[in-house]
Amino acid sequence: MFRKLLLSLIFCLAIVPVVFAQTGTLTGVINDSRTGEELPGVNVFVQGPNLGAATNVEGEYSITNIPYGTYTVRVTYVGYSPITQTVDINALSQTRNFTLTEDFVGLEEMIVTGQGSGVERRRLSTNVTTISARQMDRLPQVQLDQILQANISNAQIRMSSGQPGTASLIRGRGINSALTATTPVIYIDGVRVDNTTGQALGFDTGGAQSSSIADIPVENIERIEVVSGGAATTQFGSDAANGVIQIFTKQGVEGTSQFSFESSVGATVGTRDFLRFQETGDILFEPGLVQEYRLGGSGGTRDFSYSFSGSMRGDDGFRLRNNQARHNLRGTVSAAVNPAVRYTGSVGFASSEFRRDENANSLLSAYAGLEVGDFGDLSELSTEDFQDLKEFTHGYTNLIDITEDVKRFQTSHQLDFNISTGLTANTVVGIDSRSSKQLVVETNEMLIARGWVPEGTVDQGFLGRSHRDFLGLTLEGGMRYERNVGNFSSITNVGGQIFRNDDQQVRLEGSGLPDGSLNINTSEDITASDFRRTVVNYGIYALENFGYMDRYFFELGLRVDQNTAFGDEVGPQVYPKAGFVYNINDEPFFDGLIPGNVVSTLRVRSNIGWAGNFPTPFSNEILALTNPFLGGLALEFGIPGDINLKPERTRTIEAGADISFLADMFNFEITYFQAETTDALFRAPFARSYGLGSALQNLGTIENKGFEFASNMNVYRTRDANVNVRASFNTLSHKVIDNGDSAPFSVGGFGFLGSYVDEGYEVGYFRGNKPIFADDGSLDDVEPNAYLGSPVPDYFGSISLNADYRNFSLTVTSDYQMGAQGVNADEVLRYFAGLQDGRIPEASSGESFFDLAGIWVEDTDYLKVRLVSLNYRVPSAYYAGIVRRISVGFTVTNPFNFSTSVFDPEVTAISIAGLSGENPSPQGGVGVGGFAFGTESAPRHFLGRIRIDF
Repeated sequence: MFRKLLLSLIFCLAIVPVVFAQTGTLTGVINDSRTGEELPGVNVFVQGPNLGAATNVEGEYSITNIPYGTYTVRVTYVGYSPITQTVDINALSQTRNFTLTEDFVGLEEMIVTGQGSGVERRRLSTNVTTISARQMDRLPQVQLDQILQANISNAQIRMSSGQPGTASLIRGRGINSALTATTPVIYIDGVRVDNTTGQALGFDTGGAQSSSIADIPVENIERIEVVSGGAATTQFGSDAANGVIQIFTKQGVEGTSQFSFESSVGATVGTRDFLRFQETGDILFEPGLVQEYRLGGSGGTRDFSYSFSGSMRGDDGFRLRNNQARHNLRGTVSAAVNPAVRYTGSVGFASSEFRRDENANSLLSAYAGLEVGDFGDLSELSTEDFQDLKEFTHGYTNLIDITEDVKRFQTSHQLDFNISTGLTANTVVGIDSRSSKQLVVETNEMLIARGWVPEGTVDQGFLGRSHRDFLGLTLEGGMRYERNVGNFSSITNVGGQIFRNDDQQVRLEGSGLPDGSLNINTSEDITASDFRRTVVNYGIYALENFGYMDRYFFELGLRVDQNTAFGDEVGPQVYPKAGFVYNINDEPFFDGLIPGNVVSTLRVRSNIGWAGNFPTPFSNEILALTNPFLGGLALEFGIPGDINLKPERTRTIEAGADISFLADMFNFEITYFQAETTDALFRAPFARSYGLGSALQNLGTIENKGFEFASNMNVYRTRDANVNVRASFNTLSHKVIDNGDSAPFSVGGFGFLGSYVDEGYEVGYFRGNKPIFADDGSLDDVEPNAYLGSPVPDYFGSISLNADYRNFSLTVTSDYQMGAQGVNADEVLRYFAGLQDGRIPEASSGESFFDLAGIWVEDTDYLKVRLVSLNYRVPSAYYAGIVRRISVGFTVTNPFNFSTSVFDPEVTAISIAGLSGENPSPQGGVGVGGFAFGTESAPRHFLGRIRIDF
C-alpha cells in the first residue's frame, strides 16, 4: 500500500510541471501588403510574458516558450503601420502571418533623438524627421548632405560649390548665432562627430573650403533622425540650438546570411546653366568617368548579428584638376552577453583623396579668369584665338597641384542592460578621428606659363602644407524607467555625457622653391604656424514623459552643461524644456463626431525649451600676440578678453498640429516656431580710440520665427501601383532685434558692398550705396549705406515624387527658395573689364562704381530639380539559385535649374569672413553666403546602376 502511494505521489509531482507550465510556439511570415515582399527585421512582441523576436531575411519569425493563454501581439517595423492582434496560445505550435502597410504618418514609430531612448512619436511634442533605409535605397548615396537634401522638409541644404570635398550650407530655422555655423550637431551610433566647415590653418584655394561633413561615410545606414532645434535638443545641450542629426547603422537580422553587390557607372558633366560665356565650358569642362562599387552583407542568430559594407568610388571630374577617389568601410555587430546585457559595436573607416583647382578669389583661377573678362569677351574670339586661349589655359592649369587626403576613423561601443521590468540602462563610448592633409604647389613653370614671371625664373615657386588632426571622444551613460499604472504611463530618462574635442593644426609655407622639389626645406623662405585647442563639454540631463489615457502627454526636461574653456568665470548652464501633446483622434467621442475614414489623425502639440552656444574657447582671456622682428620678439594687442563673457542662449517656442485624411492617405503637418537668442555673441569693433580692432562680446538679441508646412500625400494606391507626393513650404522672419548699441559692423564682402550686422536687419545683410535712376536711365541720386537685401530667404521648401508601378519605381526630388538676394561679384569685375551685359546703365560723367553697388544685388529665387531616378526590379523568373533579387536603374543628378539670378544662387560662398584675434579663419563660423564669385556649380551625374542581392 505504501509503495503504491509513494509511486502515485512521484507521478503527480512529475506531471505537475507539464500541466501547469505548458508552453507553445508562435511562428509566421510577415509581408508587405502591396508588393507581397517578405520583410526582414520586423519586431514581433508578445505582451504579458514579454517575449519577442525579429523576422529573418525570409520574413519568418518564431517565438518559443510562450505559456498557454491569451495575449496581445504587437508587430512593428520602421516605415510601416504597427499591428496589434489577440492570439490564443493553446497548442504546442501556432502560425500567425501578418501583412504590413506603409505608414505615412508614423505616430507609432519609435524615435530615439527626441527623448534619449526609444519612444513612440505620438508622445513627442516636437517633430522628428526620420529617413529610413527604404527611402535611402531610392537615392544614390554619395554624401550625407545629399541624402538630407532629398528628405528634410524644413531645412535648406545648399551645395556651395562644385569642387570636390566642399561643404554644403545646412540651415533650418534661420541663423541663431552670428558666431557659430548653422550646421546641426551630428551623431553616429550615439557618438558626436566633427561637423566643422573649413579649418583655422587650411588653404581655401580662393574660396572652396573643405568640409568634415563631406567625408562622413553613408554606407550601412539603417535610418537617420533629424530634429530642427528647440526643445527636443535639451538632451544634447550646448551647441545643439541648430538641431541634431542622429545616424544609426544597420544591424543584421536572424537567419541565413545575405549579401549584396552594387555597381554604378556613368559620367559627370559640368553644369553650364549659369555660365556668362559658354566658351568657358568649352575650354574647361570635359565629361569624366564615374564608377562606384559596393559590397554589403548581414546575418546572424538570435544572440549574435552582424552587418558590413564597403565601397570604392572614382570620379575623374567634370573639369581639369578635379578628380577624386573614395574608399569606405563600415561594420556593426550585436551580441547578447547574457540574458540581461547586450553589446553593440560599430566601426567605420573612410578615405578620400581629391584634387582641386584654384577658384573664386584667386588670381590663378582659370574659371574665374575666363568668366570675369580677364581674356575679353570670349564670344567674340575667332576660332584660332579660341584654340590658343584653350591651350594657354590648359597649359598653366595642369601645372597647378592642389590636393587633399582625408582619413577618418569612427567607432562606437554600447552596452544595453535590461535590469528589471521597465528598468533599462545603457553606456556608450566612442571616438571620431579625422586627419586631413592639404598640399598646394605653385611651380616656377606654372608662373612662367601664366606669364607672371619671365622665362628662366627658378626661385618663385611656392609650396604649402596644412595638416589637421581632430580627435573627438564621447562618453555617455543613461537609465530609463518605464511604468504604467491604470490610465497613467511614464517614461523617465536620466543620464550624463562628456564630449572631448582635440583639434591640432600645422601650416607650413615655403617660397623660392625650385621646380621638382616637394621638400619645404629646399625653399628660400619658410614660415610656420600652428593651432591647438582642447575643449571638454560635459553635462547631465533628466527627461520625463507622462501619459494619461494614452492621449494626453506631458514632457519635462532639464540639462546642466559645463565647459572647460572658461573655468570659474562661466558657471554651469541650465537648459530646461516642457511640452504637451494631445492626440484628439484617440478620444472616444471622436469616431462619432468625425468618421475615421475622413479624418484619421488629429493631434496638437506645443513646447518650449532652451539651448545655447559657448563662446569661442579662451576668448575671455586677455592675450598678447608675439611676432618675430629683427631676431627678437615684437608684442602687439591680441585678444582684449572679457571676464564677463558668457554663452548665448536660444529659447524656442513651438506649436503645431498633425492631421491626416482618408485613412492616412493625405497627411499634413503645420508648425509655428519662434526662437530668440539672447546675449548673442558678436565679434564687434571697439571705438577706434581703443586701438583694439574687434572682439567677441555679448551684445545682441537675434530672433527667428516662421511657419513650417509639410504634406505627405499618397495620391494613388493599388496592389500594382503607388504614387506618393511630398511637399513643404516654410516661412522665415530673421533679424537682429537688439545690437547692444553697437554701430553697424561688417562681417565680410567688399568695402563698397559688404555683409553687415545691425539692429533691425538680418545677420549678414547687404549694405552699400543704392543708385536711383531717372526715366532716361541716367543716375539721378544715390542713397548711401542703404539696405540692399539679405542672403536669408523669406520662403523655402521642397517637392518630391515617389511612384511605383509593378517592378518600376520613379523618384524625383527638388527644392526651392524665394525672397533672398545675392551679389553678382563676377559682374562687378566684368564691369571693370568693360563687359557690361546690358542690364547696367551706361556710366555718366563723374559717376563712381561705388555709387552702383545696389545694381549688382539680384534676387535669388530658384527651383532646382536635384534628382531623377528610375529603377526596375527584374522578375525572379529570369534568375534562380543563390540570387534573391536583381534591380537595375538610371539616375540623373542636378538635371534642371530655374533661377531669377543670372548666377547660381547656391554657389555664393558659405562663411562670413573677417574674423580676427586667435581664430582668423572661419572654422565653424556662421554661414550666410550671398557672394557669387568665380566658382563652378555642382555638376550633373548620369549613372547606370545594377544591384544583386544574394
